Amino acid sequence: RQTDRKTAWRALKKKHKNPHDKSTLSRAQTNLCFIYFYEGDLKKADQYGTLAIQNDRYNAKALVNKGNCEMLKARAEEDRENWDQARDYYNNARELYMEGIGVEAECVEAIFNLGLCCRFTARLEQRIDPMSTEYDKSMQAAKQAFEKLHSILPSTECIWNLATINDELAVVFEERQREKSKMVKDATRYYKMLTSQVKSDAGVLARYGALLAREEDETAAYNEMIASYRFYPADLDVISWLGATLVKSEAYEKAVQYFQQAAQLQPKEVKWQLMVASCHRRTGSYQQALRTYEDIHRSHPDNIECLEYLVRMYKDNKDLDRVAEFQAKLAKARSNLEQQREFQTQRTLELERAAAGG
Repeated sequence: RQTDRKTAWRALKKKHKNPHDKSTLSRAQTNLCFIYFYEGDLKKADQYGTLAIQNDRYNAKALVNKGNCEMLKARAEEDRENWDQARDYYNNARELYMEGIGVEAECVEAIFNLGLCCRFTARLEQRIDPMSTEYDKSMQAAKQAFEKLHSILPSTECIWNLATINDELAVVFEERQREKSKMVKDATRYYKMLTSQVKSDAGVLARYGALLAREEDETAAYNEMIASYRFYPADLDVISWLGATLVKSEAYEKAVQYFQQAAQLQPKEVKWQLMVASCHRRTGSYQQALRTYEDIHRSHPDNIECLEYLVRMYKDNKDLDRVAEFQAKLAKARSNLEQQREFQTQRTLELERAAAGG
């Protein structure tokens, strides 16, 4: 970095000896913009990006660097929920990338970043209005950018974007009751291409598996999810899906292994322990199920589902003293829950009245 910066500064100093060589000056300023950007100094990067374009409007790399500055500003404004300002910065970035492509038709940095910018814009529009047609336009523009890049320089990053863009569009189209078959077909094609190139990427396998599951291809979805789990056995979404799928197939002994794994990863999350107990109960391992419910009760004494099953199981065992004890606990837990709901409802009404009065 220091070498790059010194080289850039030497070129800048040539301005005094050769004030008419704006192209050289622009290249030096482009270099400085790039260096400051990756060092996290957005203010200086933006300054040199602007100067580089002023000195040479046909410098594609300068246009890309300035676009990157605008996109970073947009993301900062989006984090602050300044939607209009974020949209303006994204639009600025998109125009700069498109101008860069106009200067250099196969500028891969400009095309790739244009695709990313359109995806970020789509996400912004969806946050503002989930039914926005601007979301569709931006996602289609992103798709076109990555398709163009794929024809010039295929890469796993490009294929990943094409797969996930089509995947996300398919989900949105389904929610809006629009025809999604082409999106699903394209997403499947790119996921297959991707999994053939990065066979051990658990995230890719999980996303492809989720797509297949939505399309109700349970066998293929299970195969992809199992492969994902083998490469990364700590993804709770994958573990939960595998466990739930095995429960639906009544393969409770296999399912319990996944829920036990989830319980180890999230020991404070009661739902995993409840699923473990449920699997034991359904396989006929009543004593093991009872012990699990009793363990859950010790750590989550007000959990109503746990209390309900303890009452039921003590009844089955004809342990009347325990039945009476846990019926009382269950009644108290239900009363506490109802009081909490009433308090929350009252609090919501008070806040609404205060807002209306304000």
